Amino acid sequence: MSSNRTYRALPRGALVLAGAVALAASSTTWAAPTKGAPAEQKINELLREILAAPELEDAAVGVHIRDVQTGKTLFQRNGTRLMNPASNVKLVTTAAALAKLGPSYRFSTIAYRDPDLRGGTLNGNLYVKGRGDPTLTNETLFGLVNEIALKGIDRIQGDVIVDDSFFDNIYEGPGWEQERSDQSYAAPMGALSVNFGTFSVRVVPGDGGYGAAKVMVWPNIPMFEVSSDVVTRGRGTPRRLFVGTTQEGDKVKVTVRGFIASDDHLGANIYKRVYEPTVYAGQVIYALLEMRGVKIKGKVKVGRVGRGALPIAYLASEPLAEIISTLNKYSNNFIAEQILKTLGAELGDGPGSWASGCRVIGGFLEEIGITKGSYVMGNGSGLNDINRFTPEQITMILEAMHKRFDVRPEFEASLAVAGKSGTINSRFSNTPAESRLRAKTGTLTGVSALSGFVVTREDRLLAFSVMMNGYQGRARAMWTVQERIGNALAELQGANVIAQPAGIDQWPNRPASPKNPK
Repeated sequence: MSSNRTYRALPRGALVLAGAVALAASSTTWAAPTKGAPAEQKINELLREILAAPELEDAAVGVHIRDVQTGKTLFQRNGTRLMNPASNVKLVTTAAALAKLGPSYRFSTIAYRDPDLRGGTLNGNLYVKGRGDPTLTNETLFGLVNEIALKGIDRIQGDVIVDDSFFDNIYEGPGWEQERSDQSYAAPMGALSVNFGTFSVRVVPGDGGYGAAKVMVWPNIPMFEVSSDVVTRGRGTPRRLFVGTTQEGDKVKVTVRGFIASDDHLGANIYKRVYEPTVYAGQVIYALLEMRGVKIKGKVKVGRVGRGALPIAYLASEPLAEIISTLNKYSNNFIAEQILKTLGAELGDGPGSWASGCRVIGGFLEEIGITKGSYVMGNGSGLNDINRFTPEQITMILEAMHKRFDVRPEFEASLAVAGKSGTINSRFSNTPAESRLRAKTGTLTGVSALSGFVVTREDRLLAFSVMMNGYQGRARAMWTVQERIGNALAELQGANVIAQPAGIDQWPNRPASPKNPK
């Protein structure tokens, strides 16, 4: 569910950004700067050479490096230019959420019943009200359903009414219109949502290893209708599957085509987005109630908790700090947008919306010195081409969070660790930055970003933001440049800087990595 994948091309000319950097040979070695030169001069010498890489010829590049303790800018190139940060905007969303809601904030889901309960029969409706929990799954909801049953309810004469009024009724955020997709990374948002707004399609070989393959949808609820012509082929046949979905009325039509090998016993598991998150959650709750043995006469309906209804079960999420750790390490779009709308619901006027959430975040940004109108924020995840921040603004946020004792540990621990965890677990391995750099990635077509913290050889903490917009070619080439920058900063020390040898990825005297041994 990560947003660090190809979504949509950044329109060329969408903003007037920086021109191309100078052309230079990518194999150029790093020259050691003047001995005894101040850190600012060393950083400038190293980064100017790195940013002359030929793969950046067609790219607009923004870089800002800040000393976290002093707030002083050590290096910048186009640091004040607005750029598409992609998923680096999640740093903005999560910083504001920790600062405004607090690390211990918990989302809640509450069940209510009408008052008339006699002999296990509820003569009325059951209500479930969502309050934005982005982590509800079939498993956690079953805990709520079990509590409902344990309150003595074994039959419901009325309906199961799901209440999503904590948010507005707009399920897709600004930017979703740029790409009509059924992919899981573009899931819709509702105050009562389950399974990150997605469902899974399972495909396994047919019985006996031949004939039609078995295709199942999970959760198995009335919303989904499956049409399949997947066949089982001989052993070792490369798997080839197509799964498409369309919404037709209150149904989601799932079409599966292709083939699977007879010995592909693990099968395939493909995730797709839903279209009506509240109805989806309601049908899951209804199915879980029946699984628990509760008989229901009525249907699933979207509505409000009835007047006089009694609260009977409560489900709390994990603390916000733990949820944000998952969000930032794995770049979960759904969680980011649920948090943004929750900010609006808790601290704004009326139900949570993208507009009210962005206003709350705007207030946080003004508190740390980022003025209204100096950036563009439409959603909280960075999906598609809608947000604009400067590299300098991102390092301002990083510095501000580091200086807040109440949220610093949770914020910094939420970032992926170079060579160890999250979206950079396979990057920076066996380099100076391994385990010394924590960052958030961002990737769209033509957009790559990396922002976070790095500790130098003399334990000086730096905040950095690197944004590349409008580049041609593969994101991996941008990652290589970002990694050169991260490694240069990690190797920085007061009087001497280790010059990089011609083999850009070969660092002398570094311990072998278990994942990438020398």
